[in-house]
Amino acid sequence: MVTEEQILEIIASWNKSILNQNLRDRYIVDKIIKLHNNGKNKEIIDLVGVRRAGKSSILALIMKRLNLKNEEMLYINFEEPLFVNDYTIHLIEKIWNTYRTHINPDKKPFLFFDEIQLIPMWEKWMRKIRDQELAYVFITGSSSDLLSKEYGTSLTGRHFSFSVYPLSFKEFLLFNHVKTAKNRFSLYDNKLKIINLFYKYLTTGGFPEIVLKNDPQLLKNYFDDILYKDIIERHKIRDVISLKKLAVFCLTNMGNRVTYNSLRKYFSLSLDTVREYLSYFEESFFIFQVPIYSYSLKLQEISQKKIYCIDNGLRNEISFKFSKDEGRLAENLVFVDLKRKGNEIYYWKNRGEVDFIVKNKDQSLTAINVSYADEIDEREVNSLLEFKKKFRNVKELIILTKDVSKKENRVKFIPLWSWLLE
Repeated sequence: MVTEEQILEIIASWNKSILNQNLRDRYIVDKIIKLHNNGKNKEIIDLVGVRRAGKSSILALIMKRLNLKNEEMLYINFEEPLFVNDYTIHLIEKIWNTYRTHINPDKKPFLFFDEIQLIPMWEKWMRKIRDQELAYVFITGSSSDLLSKEYGTSLTGRHFSFSVYPLSFKEFLLFNHVKTAKNRFSLYDNKLKIINLFYKYLTTGGFPEIVLKNDPQLLKNYFDDILYKDIIERHKIRDVISLKKLAVFCLTNMGNRVTYNSLRKYFSLSLDTVREYLSYFEESFFIFQVPIYSYSLKLQEISQKKIYCIDNGLRNEISFKFSKDEGRLAENLVFVDLKRKGNEIYYWKNRGEVDFIVKNKDQSLTAINVSYADEIDEREVNSLLEFKKKFRNVKELIILTKDVSKKENRVKFIPLWSWLLE
């Protein structure tokens, strides 16, 4: 069992390393600081998202923005190797008691707990801290499903949740020292530089460390960490080979439609196993399934799902690629951006096909096709008009292009790089 001395060393080491990082800003930090509201908000703030998306760095940015002193905060990353054989609720209690006894016995502290989902029943301890208002609490996790289940039983109404994704294109530009002005004319003055960086973003993705170090080889480590730490170990998967093959298949076939039955036959797995594996991918923010848009829930369930990936760079490093496929990469960028904004996303297919149907807050619909080419195929327009004819509550029709910008026949044509900056 970890000792008090080791806990104090870990706290000192993490405080020193995390506060001395040279960090680039993330837009989500402003939202979190505003919600914290100088300590007036007593609810737990949690950050959930794919591994390596920058959750720990965001915690560090919050610490710096709040101008916290070492003794005012307790930062713990539960992936600390010394904790591996001691993952119990008693570990959290011991860390807390050690901190209160030796570092901060009387002031209300800030708790920053990274990868909290590794501790069984952590939510019961956290509920006590929150209900007694003993600390301001910020936590992170790499599993949406696990966190939601635990909140559902113990922390309902006691938290605010933020989803963390790899860098948006606007953040990618900031990481490359390019600021995007609010003035649209200023934006177009910088157009060539922005488009040049967009091509890089399209293929290498937005994982912060990859952008800063320019080392795509790290993505193979990310892939293994997601599979082994967030899926195989957590769910005690025995057939690791099939799981990994399915993951690579999904990355390779990004943007394509699949059925559970076709995957069952292809990989010689049971239908339940295919469903489980895909749900594990989704809860770890790795692979996503998009259903068809229909008023019939049964049709949504039995129809083909479209497959997308959290990051283009990860997909390009791991999948089998047979040709240059900028179209698929562009479509995946659009999906991730829509997902980042919290949209409810579908696709639609009849005679034509619409890549994305977005259900807006007012229940209206936005239909989007991605045509990353110099010339727009007429069928891209026709499928949008077909959809609008079938559904009355369509608010916008959009085609995202390589560089075409116009409005024609009720359809907006917007360059993808520009749309990502809106």
